[in-house]
Amino acid sequence: MRSAKADTTLNAYQADTRIFVHWCQLQGLDPLACNHLDIMNFLADQADGVLAHWVWLDKTRGRGELRNGEPRKPATLVRRLAGIRYAFRQKGIDPMPTEHSEIKEMMRGIVRLGDTRKRKTGALTLQPLARVLEAIDTDNLAGLRDHTLLLLMFSGALRRSEAARIEVEDLDFVGRGVRLRLKPSKHQLHETEIALIPGREHCPIAALRHWLTMSGISQGALFRRMTRWGQLTQEPLGPQGINLMIKRRTGMAIDDLYVSGHSLRRGFITSAVTAGKPMNKIIEVTRHKDMRTLQEYFDDANKFDDHALQGLL
Repeated sequence: MRSAKADTTLNAYQADTRIFVHWCQLQGLDPLACNHLDIMNFLADQADGVLAHWVWLDKTRGRGELRNGEPRKPATLVRRLAGIRYAFRQKGIDPMPTEHSEIKEMMRGIVRLGDTRKRKTGALTLQPLARVLEAIDTDNLAGLRDHTLLLLMFSGALRRSEAARIEVEDLDFVGRGVRLRLKPSKHQLHETEIALIPGREHCPIAALRHWLTMSGISQGALFRRMTRWGQLTQEPLGPQGINLMIKRRTGMAIDDLYVSGHSLRRGFITSAVTAGKPMNKIIEVTRHKDMRTLQEYFDDANKFDDHALQGLL
């Protein structure tokens, strides 16, 4: 049952539940005995930014507190509710107060009144990616690992969860490049394989070979955590670690780009579409199941081409 949801989803649910539990304690409520009206009050506070921001005081001891902050967006509240619902289900609560019709009606109102605009993740396309890569010192293992990981995620249009699970055994070096095996995930129910080819200025194949040689890794996780002294550990670098690394490395080279773990995948797609690559070849790498998702990139790239207004004014 746990493996049916990605670790990032479970972590988000845990964070949402933590906020709900502490909010209940501040209201003198038992979290497991709340009715639908209590949950509606919680959602209303979150929508107003009241006790909506969790701050760790001592994470190692699990100590933190709720503070007032920015009003939470509708998408965040939908996830908050999903996290509470998941916790109730784990505790065997039936009927669940989260399923009350008044809560559903309230959520519709929050969505109508709230700011539903999505903050799009910035795309690490060719030029900004090159700046990031060139700013990394690859003479040390930490820099070499990050350089290789960034290049691999771009070249394979990888999600951070996919990159975190790659093992040495998933790499098959062949004459024309590398066959990369990707394990099943919530995005791909079946094992898939993509091809990686050499690059000119920045080559993922050469980077992989160099990383394997310098790290001495011959089996198991391809990318691993480092100690603060730059020593390689046996623990895999997880999705959250990858996300933080991307933000840190990008922040060192670029000031005005909002990035996340999705920026490299988005950067590959944007670069390929802009370069005029056909959709079917892009899908071979991205493994999109819904063509409409990829079509948005093509539409955005061609938004000003053959415009209906052209020549009318």
